[in-house]
Amino acid sequence: MHFSPRSLAILIGGIGLASQMATAADGVGKVDYTKRINGGSAVAVYPVPYVVPTRAEIQAVLDRIHDQVERTTTLKVFDNRTGVEIERPDMANLIPSAVVDRRYGNLNLWDYTNGVIISGFALIAAETGDASYSDYNVRFYDFIFTWMPYFRALEEKTGKRNDFSRMIHMSALDHCGSITAALIRTQRTHPDERYRAWIDTVADYISNQQFRFEDGTLARERPQPRSLWTDDFYMGISFLSQMGLLTGETKYWDDAVRQVVQLSARLFVSEKGLYDHGWSENTAGYDPRFYWGRANGWATMAMVELLSVLPPDFKGRDDVLRLYREHMRALVELQDGSGLWHNLLDKSGTYLETSASAMFVYGLAKGVNEGWLSPIYGPAAITGWNGLGSRVLPDGRVDGICEGTTYANDNTYYFHRGASSHTTFFGPVLYAGAEMMKLLKNPALTISAAAPNAVNSAIHFKWTADVEAAKASKK
Repeated sequence: MHFSPRSLAILIGGIGLASQMATAADGVGKVDYTKRINGGSAVAVYPVPYVVPTRAEIQAVLDRIHDQVERTTTLKVFDNRTGVEIERPDMANLIPSAVVDRRYGNLNLWDYTNGVIISGFALIAAETGDASYSDYNVRFYDFIFTWMPYFRALEEKTGKRNDFSRMIHMSALDHCGSITAALIRTQRTHPDERYRAWIDTVADYISNQQFRFEDGTLARERPQPRSLWTDDFYMGISFLSQMGLLTGETKYWDDAVRQVVQLSARLFVSEKGLYDHGWSENTAGYDPRFYWGRANGWATMAMVELLSVLPPDFKGRDDVLRLYREHMRALVELQDGSGLWHNLLDKSGTYLETSASAMFVYGLAKGVNEGWLSPIYGPAAITGWNGLGSRVLPDGRVDGICEGTTYANDNTYYFHRGASSHTTFFGPVLYAGAEMMKLLKNPALTISAAAPNAVNSAIHFKWTADVEAAKASKK
């Protein structure tokens, strides 16, 4: 007779229990039935360590990423015809074949993914005091504004687009929002007239030239003529949040709140607590919904950045806070046992994706730190960070990151998006790490770690005031 492995295990277990019972019945060696066999329950085996990391451990992960960025950001321009470096922008000797170095990807370019990296570096510098992070930001922007006039003149001379054309001829929020939000952070700590002038140029574009619906909602004319993308939470709102902080003009915050509320009215699915990746006006209200991870991450980061700068009594802030809380609750319920989230959040058949997971870890940690969320959300942030740490390679590259993804209308497209360690979408991991370091030293919180191999032991967060009150009541 053939037994499956599972059946055989059940059979052997049954024989063992029957033998014990027979022995007890015969009186040959009594069995104490108040004690568990083998001393207790099976010990849980976690694929990612179920532990509370230290600040030093988090810092080490961030430093690896930082070192990798430093190694691969050359801040150089070459003559693509000869391969010779052009060491300085000689306006009297324009070289038509001049190109920005792309051997290591887009790290030398005015690009929205670099905006996330630079903002992440700014947060780490502020949290750790490590000036090497903020120094990188200054060197990057000095390179951009040193070479931008040269490439502008080159385009005027040749009539051909070049590596600075997206910056010079903004035509989408991707071309300016994220990277200029990071520029504002740099301007606030390292003022530069060139930075300030360009910030105003971008403010004019986003406020007065970017395509919007009649009600003022930031929109796109692709892939359908009148479309909304959840990506534009971050691409637009991050800039508006920082611009209000820089100038003190509340019109930028008014616009940011309006974007959260109006974009959410069409993109947030309340029964799911999630954001659809995109919405097209021509569906007559029957838009198919696809809950792409990074799109939801953009919404998370944008709402958190806005809540971070708004005064407590600012009009509309409560609406933003409500949407954020609903979103966080839904996300925690969808977190995988590895601590990460799936590329399509509600489709466990899609792979576990790193960049969106980092965005959610940042949103959770920030929410607990600021008191927007209950401390019960802390363990999800911890386990999320542990999952992220498992994706950071020894050389500082970050694995499992979904490639650039447009707004699509079928599951097949999202299911098969590529993921690798050769993209520049790792900036959210920097955000997450900076906020996790802050979480671990927050005096308002008391964290109890899970005891190794202990039965029913879990990570718990409590408000320190509640812990102290409980201690006092027992005296």
